[in-house]
Amino acid sequence: MATVSFQDEQPNILRATKVFGYREERRGWRHMSARKYEEQLDHPSSIQLVSWNLNHASPHVKERMLVALRHLETYVFKCGEGQDPVACCIMLQEVHKDALSHLLEDQWVRKHFVVTPITASKWSHGYGNVTLVARTVVVVYAGILRFGYSNMGRSALVVDLKVCSPKANDPQNMDLRIINTHLEAGVPGARMRRIQLGVLTSLLRRTEDVRGGVIAGAMNAITPDDEKFSLDHRLKDAWRLPTNNEEGLTWGYQSSTPGLPAARLDRILYVERRKSYTIDSPRRIGMGLRASDDNKIDVGWASDHYGILSRLLVRAR
Repeated sequence: MATVSFQDEQPNILRATKVFGYREERRGWRHMSARKYEEQLDHPSSIQLVSWNLNHASPHVKERMLVALRHLETYVFKCGEGQDPVACCIMLQEVHKDALSHLLEDQWVRKHFVVTPITASKWSHGYGNVTLVARTVVVVYAGILRFGYSNMGRSALVVDLKVCSPKANDPQNMDLRIINTHLEAGVPGARMRRIQLGVLTSLLRRTEDVRGGVIAGAMNAITPDDEKFSLDHRLKDAWRLPTNNEEGLTWGYQSSTPGLPAARLDRILYVERRKSYTIDSPRRIGMGLRASDDNKIDVGWASDHYGILSRLLVRAR
């Protein structure tokens, strides 16, 4: 357990947690130690990054979770039957506790991913963040950070992933940190968002264990001040165009909340390491995606948020 502080605010507790993989022979999810499978894998030089807020508040959580997973499997990663996805990390926010069991029962997830967490007891409320990592990627460390400065019980999931430079003659391994978060919501939450983002930035900078990394998730950036927070913490925004460019807006088109403009609530931020890695500008996924029940009756949008997809590319050194 480590205590992470930001200026004089309340402490934020980072606790190590376990990563789980499904074991068919044991018919259950079991703890996956990096030591058990690290030597068996060639570490990737690129990782696809997905962030998607799945809206815990809407009904039909099972149907919406399953259609989101099928969208990722068939449209985003274009997996044929039984085919492994590319090296990837999927970061989900607002996963309802009742949807978590359906995610863990999904055959595609069971076969191809390790997951953290696998129980809602890790969350402050009846929903939270879940991170899935392709089994072709070694998870060196996983942790859950609970923000001390939050009125909403917000948190972040941390995974350190083993990657490799693509230099053929002398490939070098390194660990990169991928943080899945859901920051404070609303206009009154702006100051908390700034502090929370600072806490997460410190997890990327103040460590000897990782060489930078990414913060992705539902940033809830709805005020003019939000646009300054990444600059305040010397973070790069993976989005290359103006923040109000329509192609980057991720919320407001499928929302039941009237009167609010579309916004770029979902973002991928990173510590710049030009000699180590680059991050592609994200594109939206899940646009217009709707769910159906077992009788093929439409039950609504998969989420009120679009997801975003990017790629982390390790540079030759």
